[in-house]
This record gives sequence, C-alpha cells and structure tokens, in this order.
Amino acid sequence: MSEDVENIKKSNGLTIILVVVMFISPLVLSWYVFNYTDYIEIRGMSNKGNLVEPVQPLGDLALIDPFNDKRKDGLYGEWNLVYVTETCDKPCMDNIYLMRQVHASMDKHSLRVQKVLLLTNQSISELKEKLVDFKGQQVIDVDLINVNAMIEKFRLNEAEDPLKMNRIYIVDPLGNLMMSYEPNVNPRDIYTDLKKLLRGSRIG
Repeated sequence: MSEDVENIKKSNGLTIILVVVMFISPLVLSWYVFNYTDYIEIRGMSNKGNLVEPVQPLGDLALIDPFNDKRKDGLYGEWNLVYVTETCDKPCMDNIYLMRQVHASMDKHSLRVQKVLLLTNQSISELKEKLVDFKGQQVIDVDLINVNAMIEKFRLNEAEDPLKMNRIYIVDPLGNLMMSYEPNVNPRDIYTDLKKLLRGSRIG
C-alpha cells in the first residue's frame, strides 16, 4: 500500500514538473530569441528599401569581369547589388561608386556580395575604360539573354522605365530580384538591409 502511495506521489511530482516546464518554456525561449538571435531584427521588416512583391526570378545570369576574362561567375550563390541602365553615364558611375562603398563596408562578409551592372547598350571594351578605378565590378552578359524580357522583370510599375529610374536592386543568391532602392539612396540604408539579410541567410 505504501509503495502505491509512493508511486502516486512520484507521479504527481512529475506532473507538476511537466506543467511548470510547459509554462516557463515559452518565456525562456522568447528571452533567448530576443537577446541572443537576430530573429526580431530580421523579421521586424524595418526595411530601408522597397520589397519587390512578388519577387522576380532572374535565373543564374552569366557575368563578365571586364578585367579578367577567365572569371566565370553568375548571380547564383552570392548576394548581388545590381544597377540597370543603357550606357554608363554620370549617374551610372555614381551608383558604381555607391555600390563599392556598400561592398567595402561589409568587411568580412564582402566575399558574399558582388556588384553587378545590367547595361543594354554598351560594349565591354567601352566600359573597361570607365572602370579602371573599379576593379571587381561585374557585368551581365547580355549576349546570352533576352534583354527586353529581362528589363521587364525590373519594372516595378507600368508607368516607369527601368532603364531611366537610377535604382539599385538586391538580388538574392537564388537569382531572385527582391529589393529596390530609390535614386540617390543613402548607402547606409542598403548596408543596413544587406547586413540583416546576410545575418539571416544560410545561403550565399
């Protein structure tokens, strides 16, 4: 009889412990997530840029390095800062400089980010002269794509011409166009968003 009573006491004790654990576990988990992870920061969606909804899949576009013809990269596998225009004029050069600033500020994560141009009407030889001070800048190989169809993916609304908007875009490591930034954006805004994306990403 006493053994049965003892078993009942043990059972009641385990039940109480389980109830307490079930009650405090969400509190402990919330405390840990808030203090030791980036979940709140990433999921807070305090974006500086504009989300592209729905995201636009661009595919693994081949890239050209004007100063290294042996380099054969694509959009896949890295986070991409992309600028779109016809020819690289003054606004284009300004944005190349801006993208370099953001890239350099990523410090140890800079190897996860690449700077990309989509130019619809300029040869690599012409561009090479402009990029002497911007080694590492890559260009989408437009000979391998349907340019008009690709430009349409960057059209955020019917009224705008992507080639004249002077926007910078973020393309993820799966080739998805996902964010855009207004002309004359503060590079710090791009840095802030990109840093969150890099922290939260298991790819790229």
